Amino acid sequence: MRPISRTALGAAIAAVLAVTAVGPSTAQPSDGASGTAKRPLTGSGAAAQQPTAPVTVTLVTGDRVLVSTDAAGRSAATAMPRADGSQPLVQTRQSGKDLYVYPESAVKALAAGKVDEELFNVTGLIRQGYDDAHTKKLPLIAVYEGSASLARSAPPVPRGAERSLVLDSIGGVALAADKEKAADFWSDVTGAATGAHSRSAASAPLKKLWLDGKVQANLERSTKQVNATAAWAAGLDGTGTKVAVLDTGTDLEHPDLKGRVAEAKNFTDSDTAEDRQGHGTHTISTVGGSGAESGGAKKGVAPGARLLSGKVLNDSATAWTRGSSRACSGPSTARPTWSP
Repeated sequence: MRPISRTALGAAIAAVLAVTAVGPSTAQPSDGASGTAKRPLTGSGAAAQQPTAPVTVTLVTGDRVLVSTDAAGRSAATAMPRADGSQPLVQTRQSGKDLYVYPESAVKALAAGKVDEELFNVTGLIRQGYDDAHTKKLPLIAVYEGSASLARSAPPVPRGAERSLVLDSIGGVALAADKEKAADFWSDVTGAATGAHSRSAASAPLKKLWLDGKVQANLERSTKQVNATAAWAAGLDGTGTKVAVLDTGTDLEHPDLKGRVAEAKNFTDSDTAEDRQGHGTHTISTVGGSGAESGGAKKGVAPGARLLSGKVLNDSATAWTRGSSRACSGPSTARPTWSP
């Protein structure tokens, strides 16, 4: 089957929206009373077993959606009436376990590739804690046309949003859109607002609006990506190999590294070879950690290798070229050396 182009997808959604309206549900949101409920770690088993009570999600367009999940894990969405009593037209799409809700006002931007589709993944927004019970603002990254001048002069902040970081490397800015003013924000960034109401679109046309999504390190996934699991199955786990990691040192008491580090040397101005910054411990665990803390699920790529820890970045994670050179050089009476 040939893939559907963005233009065709947009046209198809628009056609369906022309005749489809999802009416309001009689059920009321049960998640917004306090906004203080604790969420389990995203992606954990506990997260997958969360209550299935309806959850309210405000989209970047300002439209509110009530999302419910049945006992089998199937999600459904109901568009809620706007403040003026009008009923928004929306279309839904299921992709695996994720449910997408596309308001009519977003079809043009979606078809043009100017907006991240994950902004309309309501189940994904809930998983990340971006539903209305857990946050009043939606984190976004706006990338603008003519980004070369962005570092010198960032565009005006759209209505209903606050700006935090200017991201020179991608020609964008990090924004937090107030959900109560999301409709004004959407109108501003997409150019729907005119005259005195438009603050950003005219001066800096939007190239693409992205969800500033949450990410997590998943070592059990990254080892699969480099085919480490196939190597382990073939009996190759690094045994007989010596690997030196030059970083901020190592926490030798970490469960994944206890008994795994043969030597630890300090090549910095710090008074210890221990890791006081954290990066070195993470790196050497990725190389050859035992995975003891996770029951073996997050072991390193070469859990059988003999590990050497060289601290070449000091406690503030800075270094000089000479530190790394010393760690890589041969024996000398003037510096720490590795054992053969």
